[in-house]
Amino acid sequence: MSERDAAAQHVRWYAQIPRFECIEGCTDCCGPVPWSAYELEQAQLAQPPVARPDNVCEFSLAGRCQIHAVRPLMCRLFGAVEDLRCPHGRGPLELLPVDAGHDIVRRYKIANRME
Repeated sequence: MSERDAAAQHVRWYAQIPRFECIEGCTDCCGPVPWSAYELEQAQLAQPPVARPDNVCEFSLAGRCQIHAVRPLMCRLFGAVEDLRCPHGRGPLELLPVDAGHDIVRRYKIANRME
């Protein structure tokens, strides 16, 4: 897949995910997630972050995601899909149905050769 195609595909996946506001300073969902080559490039990383012993994402600093604008797909899905609900009850007015969320992840994994 070309860089242009990868970018367009990621934009389409991201557009399907309902947006919502997290609790200010909360990083409870921040942990290790898969990264595509496109997402690594957007975050200007050579490789995915190494999982820390506490399983907290290295970009979760001082109660904020330091790369929120370019966060990976799984970070975007958390709290927006029926089976990935926020433990604090935050989320969009209408959650993405389980099958739709799983379909996005399936296509993401196939496109990025993660299966």
